[in-house]
Amino acid sequence: MNLKQATFALSLLLTLVFGINCTNYSTTASVQAPPTLISITNNGNSNFTIKVRAQNPEFIFQGYRLYQAATESLAQNPVDTNLGTDCILAQSAIVQPIEYTFEIDPTTKANTAGVSCRIFATLSPGSYISMRTLGLAVNLQNSTSSYRVSLPSNALIVP
Repeated sequence: MNLKQATFALSLLLTLVFGINCTNYSTTASVQAPPTLISITNNGNSNFTIKVRAQNPEFIFQGYRLYQAATESLAQNPVDTNLGTDCILAQSAIVQPIEYTFEIDPTTKANTAGVSCRIFATLSPGSYISMRTLGLAVNLQNSTSSYRVSLPSNALIVP
């Protein structure tokens, strides 16, 4: 056995020994940072582009949820946070804030070039939108998982 194989075997053994006996885990859900909405542009034909500045440093990061309402307060604080429209992004190890481009379109077309994610929704001019970050929450007692949402972003008026 060479040094590389021995190191791998030792690290695997230590992971198993400490992993099996590990009882130090948190039952408190992690809080995700909300995104910041920068701008919204009407592209015509019920199609909008939203620029979003956000960070996704957590392993549990999943994507974002869009909310629309008649008032700023209702867009940021919906009656049910499960009723928004999701945009699930690929896992990312990026910690620094980055700028995303989301396309909001009621049709199920594929993403256009430069678009991070397409959200299939219909926006009404004059309404307000906000977003929340989605994190994966796992319940170890009954082996279920669900999305946990962050605090709301700022709100923008749909042009």
